Amino acid sequence: MTEPALVSAQPWSHLEARDGLLDRATVAAATVHGIRVRVIPEPLKTEHDGVAVQSVRLLFDEETDGAADGGAAGGAAGATGGTPAGATDGAPDHAPRAVTATLTGPDGVDRVVGTAPAPDTTSVRLLVRTVDEPTDVTLTVASTESETGTELSFVLLPQRDWSVHVVHHSHFDFGYTDPQTTVISSQRSYLDSAVELAAATREWPEASRFRWNVEALWAFADWERHRPAAKVAEFVELVQQGSIGLSAMPYNLHTDTCSTEELHELLREARRIRDQYGIDFTTAMQTDVPGQVAGLPDALHDVGVRYLAVAHNWAGRSMPHQNGALDLPRLFRWRTPAGNSIVVWMTDSPHGLAYMEGPMVGLTESYEVAETYLPAYLTALATRGYPFPPGVFGAHGEQAEGRPGYPWDVLHLRTQGFMGDNGPARLHLSEVVRRWNDTWTSPTLRVSTNEDFFAEAEARHGDELITVEGDWGDWWVEGVGSAAVPLALAREAQVTVSDARSFSQAAAWLGGQAVPSERADADATYDAISMFNEHTWGASNSWTHGDEGYDSGERQWQWKVAQAITAHQRGRDFEEHALVYLADTVSAPDDAYTAIVVANVSGAARTGAVRFLLKESTVPLDAHVTLRDGRTGADLPIVIEPQSNSLHRESGRWITAQLTDVPAFGFVRVDVLSADSAPELPRIHDAMTTPAADLFTLENAYLRVAVDPQTSTIRSILELATGREIVEQHAPAGFNGYVYDEYGSSGAGVNHLANKLWSSDRLELLASRTTGGPAVLVERVSDAVEERLVYRFAAAGVDSVEVTLRLRHGEPRLRIANRLAKPVTRTKESAFFAFPFAAEQPVVRYEVSGGVTGDGLPHIPGAPQHMRAIRNWVSVEDQDAAVVWVTKDAPLVHPGTISLPYAPFPASTSPTRSATVYSWLHNNVWDTNFPIEQGFTATFEYAIGVRAEPGQRIEAVALQTTADLVRPMVTAPASGSGASDVPSAELLTLDDDRVRLVSVVAGEDDQQSILRLQSMTEHPVDLTIGLGIAVESAARSTYLGDDAPGSVHIDGDRLHLQLQPYESTAVRLTRLP
Repeated sequence: MTEPALVSAQPWSHLEARDGLLDRATVAAATVHGIRVRVIPEPLKTEHDGVAVQSVRLLFDEETDGAADGGAAGGAAGATGGTPAGATDGAPDHAPRAVTATLTGPDGVDRVVGTAPAPDTTSVRLLVRTVDEPTDVTLTVASTESETGTELSFVLLPQRDWSVHVVHHSHFDFGYTDPQTTVISSQRSYLDSAVELAAATREWPEASRFRWNVEALWAFADWERHRPAAKVAEFVELVQQGSIGLSAMPYNLHTDTCSTEELHELLREARRIRDQYGIDFTTAMQTDVPGQVAGLPDALHDVGVRYLAVAHNWAGRSMPHQNGALDLPRLFRWRTPAGNSIVVWMTDSPHGLAYMEGPMVGLTESYEVAETYLPAYLTALATRGYPFPPGVFGAHGEQAEGRPGYPWDVLHLRTQGFMGDNGPARLHLSEVVRRWNDTWTSPTLRVSTNEDFFAEAEARHGDELITVEGDWGDWWVEGVGSAAVPLALAREAQVTVSDARSFSQAAAWLGGQAVPSERADADATYDAISMFNEHTWGASNSWTHGDEGYDSGERQWQWKVAQAITAHQRGRDFEEHALVYLADTVSAPDDAYTAIVVANVSGAARTGAVRFLLKESTVPLDAHVTLRDGRTGADLPIVIEPQSNSLHRESGRWITAQLTDVPAFGFVRVDVLSADSAPELPRIHDAMTTPAADLFTLENAYLRVAVDPQTSTIRSILELATGREIVEQHAPAGFNGYVYDEYGSSGAGVNHLANKLWSSDRLELLASRTTGGPAVLVERVSDAVEERLVYRFAAAGVDSVEVTLRLRHGEPRLRIANRLAKPVTRTKESAFFAFPFAAEQPVVRYEVSGGVTGDGLPHIPGAPQHMRAIRNWVSVEDQDAAVVWVTKDAPLVHPGTISLPYAPFPASTSPTRSATVYSWLHNNVWDTNFPIEQGFTATFEYAIGVRAEPGQRIEAVALQTTADLVRPMVTAPASGSGASDVPSAELLTLDDDRVRLVSVVAGEDDQQSILRLQSMTEHPVDLTIGLGIAVESAARSTYLGDDAPGSVHIDGDRLHLQLQPYESTAVRLTRLP
C-alpha cells in the first residue's frame, strides 16, 4: 500500500541511491507469484558444514497482488533463512510466505547447501558451493502455492578474496556544519576520543582494533598546542605504532588558488612534526574538493610523501566522467614533468558523496545495514565501475556508464562517525568489523590507516598501475569567484610575503641584517593565506545569520574573510619591515635631500616605473626636486602627484619615474636633489580640440592601441615591430569587453539549488547577457612616464566601470585597470572581461600553481577544461608570433568560450576560439558554502605583453610581463649611515630567461639562504646562477631546505645545475662570513 506523501519525491536521496546500488549489483530478476525477485551474487565467503561456500542473495520486493505477507524462505536443502532485527531503512516486508530455490550448474547438481541469516526481512541469503571459474547457472525459484517454478539464468563468478581497508576519519570542514570555533574544538575532542578508543580495543583482534586517520594535519597541530606534553607523547606513540595515521596536508584546499611557494609551505608542519617526533610522512589526504593542481605532487614528494588519498565529491557541479575520467582507475601513479611521482587512490562516484562511502553502505548504522549494502557495493564495484547510480550530490540523472569494473582485491573505503561532515571518532566501526570477520572468511575488513592500505596495494599491484601526467584541475574552484575582493587580497599577500623574504635576505647579502623574525612573519602570513584557500568558505546555508549549525552563515563568512584581510595586512607589514632592513644598507649622498632604494627581487634586470611617497618631513612641499640615477648621474624624467585623502595620511607627494636595467636581485639608488623649477607638467589632451581618434589611441615604441568608444572595447592592438594585429576582429565580444550574465536560477537561498540544475546546449538557464555601453572620456594624458587613457561606461550589474589603459615609455606591454562599482544582489550573475587574441594556429598555455597546462601538454583524465583557475599568465603562440595575457587579481578564466556555469557546462558563445580568454571576474552561482551575494568597488588589473626583442622566448615574455604587473619594483628611503659610494648592486643572476627566481629565504642559520627556483619550460635547462657574494658551499635542496637529489657545481662566483621540465627546486647557499 502506498503511503500518502505531501511531497512525493526529492532530487537527492541516499535511500534511492542505495536501492540503485542493489539494482546495479543485480544479475537477474523475475516475478514470482506477484513478487519481484532480484538475484545478487555476493562476495561473501565462509564454510558451511566443512564446505567452502559463497553467497547468493535473493531480494524480494514490489508486491503486486497482495498474495505475500512476509516470512521465511526455504532453500533446496531445507534450511530456513533467518530474519534478524535491523532491517534496511524504510524497506517493506515483501518476502513471500514460502519459496524454494535451487541453483544448478551445467552438471545439473544443486549447488545450494544452506542459507545464512539475511540482513533484513526482505531477502534470503543462499550459501552455494564456491566456483573456481565463471559458471553458467540456473536459479529456480518457486512458491509453495504454485506447482511451477521460475527460472533465472546468469553467470556465477568466482569471488575474489577482498581485503577492505576501512579508513575512519572526520571530514574536516572549517565551518559549514557549525561556526568555526565549535568545529575546531570538536575536532580536538575527536583526537582525545581516538586515544581512548585505541586503548579500549588494544586487546581486540588485530583487524578490528580502533584506528584513526587525521585527515587534516592542522587538527593535530592545534590539539598539540592545547594538550599537556604527556598526552602529546601518548598520541605520538600511537602514531608510531600505526594506530593513528597523520596526513601531511594541513587541510583540504582549493590548491589551484595556492601559489607555487604556498604549495610547499603547506608542508611546513609535516616537516616540523617529522623532525620533532621522528614521524615519517608517507601519505596525504584531500577530501571533498574534486581536483588537485599540477604542482601538488612535487610539493608532497619533497617531504617524502609517496601516497595521496583523494575523495572527489561531484556535487552536481563536476562532470569528470564526460571528460575522460572513465579511463582513470581508482589507483594510479601521478607523475610530474620533473619526474616525481606519487601513487593516488581516488574515491569518486556519480552519486557525489564519494568520501561518504562507508556511511552509504551502512557502516555508521548497524551491522545488519552494513551486511545489506557492503556486499552489493563490492559486487557492483567489481562489475560496473561506478557502484552507485547518480542520485545524491552527483550527476544529473544520466547513467555514468562505460567505466571498467574495479580489477583488484585490495580496497580503500572511507567512513566517518555518522553520515556527515565533521563527524566524531566512534567505536561502532570496530564493533561492526569484529562481527563481520567473525562471520565471514572473505571479504576481510580491517579498521585501517591510509599508510597500511597503500603499503598492501602497492606491494600487490604496484607494477600494474597506469601512470598519468599533467594538471588535475578543481571543478569547484569556480566558487572562489563569489568573493572577488578577499580573493584578490589573498593573492596580493602571496606576492608580498614572498618578496619580503627576498628583501630580508638581500639585506643580509649586502652586509646588513636580515629581519630577525623573517621566518615567523612568513609562517604567520602563509597560515592566514592558506586558511583562506581552505575549501570551506562558509555555512551550508551561507546566506543565513544564525549563531549555530548550518544557519550560521554570516558568522562563518566573517571568520573566513578575516583570514584574507589578516593575510593581506601581515604581508604588507612584513614587506615594509624587510624593506627598512634593506634600505638600512644604503646611504644617501651628502648633496641629496634623501635617496630612494629601488629594489628588484627577480632574477633578471628590469626596466619599469617606480612610484614612492616623498614625505613633507623630508622635503618641504613647496621645494622643487629632481631625481638622479645614482649609477650614471643622469636626471630622470618624473611625474609628481598630490597625496590622496591628504587630511588623514602621511603628508607628502607621489613621484613616479622610469628606470632602466635595474639589476637582478638587487637595487638602484635614486637620489632626490633640489631643482630650480618644477618638472614639465603632464599634457592633458583637450577633448574639445583633439580628434576623437587621437583621444582614444595610445602609442609607444612597441604598441599602438586603439579603443572603440561606441562599445568601450579595445578595437586594435598593433605590434609595431611586426605589424601584427593582436586583437581578433570578429569575436563575439570585444577586447577587454565587459560581459554580464544573469541566470534563471533562484537567488533566494535554496540549499544546493545550483548543484541540482541542468542546462542543455539551448542555454535554458541563461536569463540575459549584456555588454558595456558607450565610453565617456575621463582623461587622456601624456607625461614623462606613460601614455594614459581613462574612460568610463555604464553597464548592467554595476553602477559604473572605469577603464585605465597605460602604455609606459620603453615597455613592451599594455596595462589595463578595470575599476568596478558593483552593487549587492542575490540575482544569480557572472561578469567577464573578454580578451580575444588573433591567431590562425594558436598554441595556448596557462600557468597554474607549480606548473603549466594547455595545448600540447597532458592533463589528468577528468580534469575540467571549460574553466580553470590560473596563477597569472596565459601565453598564445601563433607560428612565429607570441603574446602574453596576465591577470593580477582575478584567477578564474574560461578558455575559448563562456561556458554556462550549470552542468554540463555548455558553451554559450560562438564560435569557440582557443585563443580567446574570458576572465571570470565574479559569480554567485553556488547555493551552499560560498556566498550568494557580494558588492564592492575595486580594481582588477591585467597586462598584455609582447616581445621586447625579436626571438625572445615566450616564457621570458610571460615572466617579464607578470613581474611588471604582479611584482612591481618597490622602494624605501635609504637609511644607512655609512659611505654612500654604492649606487647599485646585483646580487644574483639567472642565465636562462625561462627560469624564475621565486624567492630567496632564510636557511637554518644566519649565513644560509635558500634560492627557490621554478622552470617554466617543458625542456630541461642547464642553468648558470651568477652570484654577487662569496659562498662557502652550495647544494640542491627542497623549497623547505631539506637535501634533494641533484648536484650544484661551484665555479668561482657561478653555480651550475640542471633543471628538469617545469621543475620547482632550490639551492641552499652558505655564505662566507
